[in-house]
Amino acid sequence: MSHDTFSRNTRNQLRQVFDALRELTIPPDPPKRPIGFVTHEDKKDSPKGASAGRGKKAT
Repeated sequence: MSHDTFSRNTRNQLRQVFDALRELTIPPDPPKRPIGFVTHEDKKDSPKGASAGRGKKAT
């Protein structure tokens, strides 16, 4: 095997490794929000207290 062939094969292998590493370091897509609406019953059961910030203004 000649030096040029060996060098070309090595570069191709390194390119494959770097491409695979690049794909692994891409962060996953954020989860998508569900389509629809939230009923009053769902809001009451919500652990976040979604309506806590509404109403009278704190002084």
